[in-house]
Amino acid sequence: MSRLLTTILITVVFLFANTALMANDSPKKARQIGDNVPDFEVRTLKGRKTTLAALRSDSNSSGITVLTFWCSFCGSCRMVDQPLSDLAEKYSGRVGIWALDSSAGERSRTISRTLKEKNLKLPVLIDAQGELADLFGARMTTTTVILDADNVVRYWGQFQRGDQPLAEQAIEALLSGKKPALDHTQERG
Repeated sequence: MSRLLTTILITVVFLFANTALMANDSPKKARQIGDNVPDFEVRTLKGRKTTLAALRSDSNSSGITVLTFWCSFCGSCRMVDQPLSDLAEKYSGRVGIWALDSSAGERSRTISRTLKEKNLKLPVLIDAQGELADLFGARMTTTTVILDADNVVRYWGQFQRGDQPLAEQAIEALLSGKKPALDHTQERG
């Protein structure tokens, strides 16, 4: 009886410990509209580690940050390559706009070659572990997330819908001190 009781106690302790570990390993809830985003770390195309705070202070005066999930081999990304590059150039110095590559195994030289072939002046950040895709709940490329100066998510969804420049409309609203009229759209990539 004592051996059986010991086995049961060990089993119960193991189950409780395993449940506690699983609870700590469970995925964190993705950020949604109105949620604050913690500072995070990414790599530049040249391999340098940087943070959201550093990117902001280096690139824009408004504090607005645009991240569009993108990669060099994605078909739907080809539809936003040039508009995203143009947007980054148009708002240079006022709004930080980056393509964010969260693809496992994507290499800087492949990305650089794609940018050169397409003549894109698109700043690219690399998140090879996909941590930011998890943070923002992005399941497909061309999903765009826009943060205000307080690191609050103000837009999440499609970069553009047909000829409708959704990201640019959200940027203009934020630059005017307003909330975007449309702050969320369904992902499409």
